[in-house]
Amino acid sequence: MIYVERNEQGNITSLSLTSSTTNEEISVGSPELIEFIKHAPNCDELTTLVLNRLDLDMVRVIEDLLDIMIDRDLLRFTDLPIPVQDKLMFKRKIRNLNNENSILQEEELINL
Repeated sequence: MIYVERNEQGNITSLSLTSSTTNEEISVGSPELIEFIKHAPNCDELTTLVLNRLDLDMVRVIEDLLDIMIDRDLLRFTDLPIPVQDKLMFKRKIRNLNNENSILQEEELINL
């Protein structure tokens, strides 16, 4: 999630990766967000920040897709290289410690 703060005119003045009472969530596909990043004095820093966050989100999506494919017998877990299996198993164990759910909501999984 990406959050922005706006001035009185409604223009974006800053962005953050955490929610607060003074900011609002914005779509990553928003042309307004892209324009803000493009013209910001710290464009390189913001670009890196946003891309790193999106990369982390995409990793989670890929993990969820692998789970779906395995559940539907489209792929066997053992088909994956051993280092990949090890990383996936470790991440599952760590997530279970925090009871962190999938990035996809249960309703989304049902509709797949």
